[in-house]
Amino acid sequence: MADELTQARVLVADDAPTVRQSVRMTLAGCGINRVDAASSVGETRRRLRNGEYDIVLCDYHFDEGMNGQELLEELRHSGELPLYTIWIMITAEAAYEKVVAVAEIGPDDYLIKPFTSALLSSRLTTAWARKRFLKPIYDRINEGKLDDAINECLRLQKETTCFRNDLLRILTNLLLEAGRLDEAQKLFEDILGQRVVPWAKLGLARTLNRMGQKSKAESTLQAAIIEHAQYVDAYEALASMYMSEGRLGEAMAIFEKCLAITPNNVARLQKAGNLANMLGDSGKAKQLLQRAVTVGGNSSSLSAETVLQLALASRREQSGGDADKYLRMVQELVRKDDTAVNRAIGHIANALFNGKTDELAAVATQFNLPDFTLELAVSFIMATDLLCPATLENETPNPASPPYSWLSALAQRFVTTRHISGMLESAANQRPVWHDFIQQVGQEVSELNNQGVKLMLGNQLGEALNLLMPAAESTHNNRLMLSATHAALKYLKAGFGEAAERKHLLHRADEFISRLEDNIEESVRHTLRTDLDELLGGSGKTGKPARDSANLPTHRPEAKEA
Repeated sequence: MADELTQARVLVADDAPTVRQSVRMTLAGCGINRVDAASSVGETRRRLRNGEYDIVLCDYHFDEGMNGQELLEELRHSGELPLYTIWIMITAEAAYEKVVAVAEIGPDDYLIKPFTSALLSSRLTTAWARKRFLKPIYDRINEGKLDDAINECLRLQKETTCFRNDLLRILTNLLLEAGRLDEAQKLFEDILGQRVVPWAKLGLARTLNRMGQKSKAESTLQAAIIEHAQYVDAYEALASMYMSEGRLGEAMAIFEKCLAITPNNVARLQKAGNLANMLGDSGKAKQLLQRAVTVGGNSSSLSAETVLQLALASRREQSGGDADKYLRMVQELVRKDDTAVNRAIGHIANALFNGKTDELAAVATQFNLPDFTLELAVSFIMATDLLCPATLENETPNPASPPYSWLSALAQRFVTTRHISGMLESAANQRPVWHDFIQQVGQEVSELNNQGVKLMLGNQLGEALNLLMPAAESTHNNRLMLSATHAALKYLKAGFGEAAERKHLLHRADEFISRLEDNIEESVRHTLRTDLDELLGGSGKTGKPARDSANLPTHRPEAKEA
């Protein structure tokens, strides 16, 4: 074994003391003595958060809820497990190969108990060589240089046939993340033309979805699920697509299938619980979110927003004691992670805890923050419903005063389609006058946008811009920002505007295009960015922000006997 590997720092994660000791001795037989141990999922998280490890040997089954595969997925998504770290799963179940065969994020290898030090040494040597081979790519990813990482993949492909499957998998995902959709589609289709690969089918579906080919993306995902019934990531991608189209009931059904396969995945429990809240099913929301909190423990994946939703669901279920416990938990999470959005969440929690609406006014000043989500808007409306005095029969809404000024601002910010309006309305379903008011404001936004688009199509560009731009600037509504950007670029291309106005419009178009990322079809956004860059003389920002490198798939071992 290479001297470099014998100096590796290793974490052994297993809840059985005898197994931890046995693995230590096996590692010592391989010449590796820098070994720490963790006896639980929580301790494994803490060790990885506070230290750097070259290798993790993790048991698949823990006595507590989460298994090793679910922990691996969580740590890769959160970024707490560096791309360089080798993760080897240890299991007594030969059937684990069926799990790893369709895992979007799989371990670097796995070993079936019992195993010899010679076998462990062989697997570690191969995994070590792979990580060192891929290091130039990982370096570029960690620097946020996606195009350079793509070029490293292409260079290594030309120079050697080593680890070809790993290179293909990383390359396709980098192309997708960089917005090079045509290249990604062709490569995914080439791979699938040679053999059926679950990750390639999912990648193709994601590419098609971003290209606006929704029905083709949906059929590709459905085919992936039929061919690979345990492929939870394909289920989740399909659920996300259904949510974006307003098919919330279908999305909920898909999430339930996901959780039947991976019942302790914290991220999916949170998504499903939040969706249940938006559907008005506080009982189901409480059940799912309580599970997320129980399993999540000290997980960084457990968000303050999720615990706030759990507190709201508990209040609606008349569980005041539980609600207060979760509100205190929200306050603690907010203290640990002081972001603008978490401060808004903290204000909502404090308002609920104190039974007063004063702190909700502070939240209203943050409605236009890019990170203020639709889910958080739903939580705000639910909290407002719990705290405001009862509405009177035939009450007349006053848009100038709370709570109607808050409801108006949220509807103006978020309503882009009928189904999104319905999600906000459902949060206010306890109060018909609120429900109707939100619906009315949403209709007004739609009518204003349609009027602006009509003016633009009639080549009345100045009038369209004067109507759309102020509304987009004040609301940051995605639909209005998109229409205002189109109007601004057409106006500028036509040569209209003095220097100061042109500078302001270029700045606004750049801001809106950045905020619309992942909210409109990639092809539309790319066209807008190209048009803007032409107006800027090629000096505009064209780069796509670097992805969270934790989402890159790692090597998934082929099924084998160990």
